[in-house]
Amino acid sequence: MDDRYRAHPARSPAAPEPFWQRLRTIAFYPLRGPALYSMIALTLCSLLTIVPVVGWIVGILTWLAAYKYSFDILRHTADGHMDSPEHALGTGDGTVLRLLALIILLAVAVVLVTVFAGPVAGLLALLLVVFLQPGCVISLAMDGSLRQAANPATSLTLALRIGWPYLAAFGLLFVIQASALTASRWVHQFLPPFVGDLAVTMVTLWGLFAAFHLMGYLVYQYHEELGYEPGSHYERLPERHDPDQRLLDEAGHFVREGQADTALEILRAEVRSRLVGLPVLELYQRLLRNGGRKAELHEHTRQYIARLLAEKQGQRALGLLREALDADSAFVPLLPEQGEELAERARLAGQFQLTTDTLRAMIQAWPKSPAAAKWSLDAALLLAERFGRDDEARQLLEQALARCEDEEQRGKLETALKALAVAPM
Repeated sequence: MDDRYRAHPARSPAAPEPFWQRLRTIAFYPLRGPALYSMIALTLCSLLTIVPVVGWIVGILTWLAAYKYSFDILRHTADGHMDSPEHALGTGDGTVLRLLALIILLAVAVVLVTVFAGPVAGLLALLLVVFLQPGCVISLAMDGSLRQAANPATSLTLALRIGWPYLAAFGLLFVIQASALTASRWVHQFLPPFVGDLAVTMVTLWGLFAAFHLMGYLVYQYHEELGYEPGSHYERLPERHDPDQRLLDEAGHFVREGQADTALEILRAEVRSRLVGLPVLELYQRLLRNGGRKAELHEHTRQYIARLLAEKQGQRALGLLREALDADSAFVPLLPEQGEELAERARLAGQFQLTTDTLRAMIQAWPKSPAAAKWSLDAALLLAERFGRDDEARQLLEQALARCEDEEQRGKLETALKALAVAPM
């Protein structure tokens, strides 16, 4: 979904309306504008399936085009565009084929669980797959990576970041699909066969487009929690004045084609040769993370955090820091001053675990820093007061005392140690 990356931000838009307040709009989304025209065109194309020999080929191409447009709807909506995208009939950019491969992989996984662990475990595996399916589709649309989409951790992380609304959206998706199936049965009963087949195709396409629009809106509504920047939040300057946008378009093309390594090579060359914008750094960060390039990701994250702080994007820097510390508890920013700024920001935001983790990583990375004693004291106070981990706090203070040569700081450390010895802090 490279369209989400824009080099020049516009004014901050209002918070998206919750999807549960847009149920009528979601239901009627496929019935207006380009989505409606696409439904009609695809339904008419389905008539050609009755042609001998080539009919089945036309049928396959029609549904490939339908799913390709559905992914376009998801991406377009996730970028904050509530109108349906213009549609040129085609079989897509490879995402639909990766979706087919994903469905096959999930089906094989359920069958294997059933064979080796029994029918009960197989049923549980099927329920889990059904529950995670929206997250898999969203991941595939956003990243274009089959490996990421097939990883259950990706969908679970997405569900946990969104919270209970993911369950509500899952239920609504079920209602949409059930409604389409029920309507299909009704039209088959009350309409002549030929007309009924057309009506069934139309209703099925309605359910498909509405479901993908809902998934896209879910990404848009919770874009901050998901670390996603909708394309509608940015203004796009003419391409001749915007080398970053040309770079993002090129890299995004390779991502959609499943050639993430090629996109990485292009971005790496630009990142190392000139000053690029935050959208380029964000895309580079995501591709490094998805590609499992830990060493390169570690170093780029430090550079990216420094840039975010310089651009007054402290909240985004905190999110990146939390992600980096979850992957490596010893992670630190480029400079101690940056670490101190982030720790203070986290403390003021009430993110005390992040504050503690940052301070402890800084102590480990820069034990001889003049500020190390203060970091140890601050971390120890948080461990004792906020988390009740007195033993860890005491150990931190004792280690700091052994290294500290400043008499004033030593006095503060000793006072804190005595307080821990007398009573819980």
